[in-house]
Amino acid sequence: MFPKIPAAQTVILYCKQYEIKDVVISPGSRNAPLSIGFASNPNFNCYSIIDERSAGFFALGIAQQKQKPVILLCTSGSALLNYYPAVSEAYYSRIPLIILSCDRPTYKVGIGDGQTINQNKVFDKNISCSESLIQDVSHNRNEIFMSNTQTLMKKSADSKLVLETQKKIQIKNQEILKNIISNCLKLSKPVHLNIPLEEPLYNFDENPSIQISDVNFISTPDLNENKKFNYTALQNNSKILVLIGCLNPEFLAKETIGRLANDGRFVVLTETTSNVNDRSFFGNIDKLIAPIEYLDDKKEIFKDLSPDLLITLGGMVISKKIKKFLRDYGVFKHIHLGECDSNDTFFKNVLHVKINPNTFFENLFSNNKKKSKYFDTWNKIQLHREIGHKKFIKRLVFCDLYVYSCLVNVIPKNTQIQAANSSSIRYLQLFKMKHNNTMYCNRGTSGIDGCTSTSVGSSNACSDPVLLITGDLSFFYDINGLWNNYIKSNFRIIIINNGGGGIFRILPGFKNNQIFSQYIETKQVQGAKQLAKHFGFSYQSKKTKFGLKLALRSFFKKSNKPKILEISTSSETSSSILKSYFKFLSKPDFER
Repeated sequence: MFPKIPAAQTVILYCKQYEIKDVVISPGSRNAPLSIGFASNPNFNCYSIIDERSAGFFALGIAQQKQKPVILLCTSGSALLNYYPAVSEAYYSRIPLIILSCDRPTYKVGIGDGQTINQNKVFDKNISCSESLIQDVSHNRNEIFMSNTQTLMKKSADSKLVLETQKKIQIKNQEILKNIISNCLKLSKPVHLNIPLEEPLYNFDENPSIQISDVNFISTPDLNENKKFNYTALQNNSKILVLIGCLNPEFLAKETIGRLANDGRFVVLTETTSNVNDRSFFGNIDKLIAPIEYLDDKKEIFKDLSPDLLITLGGMVISKKIKKFLRDYGVFKHIHLGECDSNDTFFKNVLHVKINPNTFFENLFSNNKKKSKYFDTWNKIQLHREIGHKKFIKRLVFCDLYVYSCLVNVIPKNTQIQAANSSSIRYLQLFKMKHNNTMYCNRGTSGIDGCTSTSVGSSNACSDPVLLITGDLSFFYDINGLWNNYIKSNFRIIIINNGGGGIFRILPGFKNNQIFSQYIETKQVQGAKQLAKHFGFSYQSKKTKFGLKLALRSFFKKSNKPKILEISTSSETSSSILKSYFKFLSKPDFER
C-alpha cells in the first residue's frame, strides 16, 4: 500500500530505491501514512517500539551491527525530542540513522494546534544534515486555503496553478530526499528529515502514483586521497605509539597486525572496543598506566613511554589515563588515519590523513631498517603488571573486580558483548578478552540512557548471542529497552548491582558523606527480580563467590527464554579494592 499524500509516497519510494531495509516505527497518527506504507511493503523490515527514546537506541543497535542506515519514524510533537539521546550518540559514534519526523503543516505550527512543536532542525549541531520537505499543495488544498498565514499558494489559485505548483514542489522534494539519504550513506552519520503532512492521513492506493528520478548510489569513500603523503620523515621515528579507539571487527588486515606486532618501533595500545587483538598489543591501558602515578619517579617513566609519533585510528577512546598521559608528557606529532573524524584529543594539532590504515602502515614499513627498544620499554611494564594482576585477583574477596574476573573467563566464544556505561566498560578494560568475542559500548556520548535498548537492537541484527553487562543504574534507567517483542531466547543480561553509581567513589573529589551518597552516587535498593518476571526472563540473584560460580555454569546454556543474572556487591568494598588494586600493581616486588 502507498499513501496518497505525495510527500509520504515519495519518501517510501526513495528509501526503497536506496535499498534501505530496516525501519523502527514509533506509534502515532501523524506518521500513519508512512508507518502503514513501510509496514505493508515487503522491501522493509519494520519494528514497532513504543518508547521513542528506547526506539532510537534500538535502531542504533541495528545500524551499529549492519553498518547501514536504519530509519527512525515518529509522529509530531515531543516524540521527536525523545530520539535526541540516540541521535547524539549516533553522531559522535558515526552510526547512520535516518530520522523521519512527521509534522503538522507549517501554518499550524505556533498557533496553539495540538501536539505541535518547532520540529525543523531541532537537532541543530548534533546532526550531519537536517532538511524539511515542502508541503504538498495538491493534498487537501481547501484546508490550506483556510489558513490566513500560509504562503504555499494564493487562495485565488485555480486547479491548473495548483498542479503546476505541485510539480515544482515534487521536483524540489525529490532533490531534498536524495541529498539527505546520500549524506547519511556517505558520512555514516545521522540525518533528519521533517515531513509536514496535512490531513486526511489514512488514504492509500495499491500501487504508487508517483514516478521518481533515478538515484546515484554512493560509492565507498576514497581513502587514498593522500597517496603522495611523505612517509620518509616518519620512517625516522623510533618510538611510534599506535592508539586504537572504538573500531569494527576485521578493520585491520591480518598482515598489518602481524607487521605491527613484530616491529620494535611500534607500541600498539588497544581497548576492549577496538576489536583488534594480538599477543604483542597492549590491551589494558589503565592497568599499565594508573599504577605509575603512585611512583616517585613517575615523570621519568612517563617520559620514557612517551612517543615521537602518535598514530590514532578508530573512534572514541575510553581510557582517561591515556588521555592525561599523552597531554602531559612529550612533544610529538599526532596523525589520525582513516575516514573517522580526527579529534585533537591530546592538544597536538592532529593531522587527519584520509587513507586506508592498511595502506598507510604498508608504506611506513617499507625500506625501514631502524632498530628500537620502544616496545621492550612498554613490554617490561606489561609483564610486571600481569604478574601483579594474577596475584591480586587470587586473593580477592567478593566485590566488583572479583565478579568481572569470573565473567571474562566463562563468556562463550563467538559472543557479542554489549557493555553499559560506565563502571561496566571500565572494569572490562582491565581484563584480557577472548579473541573471537566482539565488544561494543555507547562511547559517542558515554551515557547510561540507552545501553539495554542498544543491545536488544544489536541482537536483532546479529547471528551471535548477545550479552549485556550492565550496572544497576544503567539497567533501571533503560527498563523500557525490554518493552518490545524482539528479545531473543539467547539474549543474556548480567547486572552488577552495587546499589548506585559506585564508579563515583573512585573518582577524585569523593567525599564519604550523606550528600555525596544521595546526590552523586545516588544510592538505591531496587532489584531486578520482578522486572525479569514482568518481561518474561529467567532470573537468578547471587551474592557470594560460590553462588556466582554455580550460576555461571548454566547461565549461557541454551534456553527457551532470555536470562537475567543479578549479582549484588558492595560499592564501598568494591571501590576500596579497586583503589588498592592499582596501588598494589605499582609495587616493585609483589612478594612483600
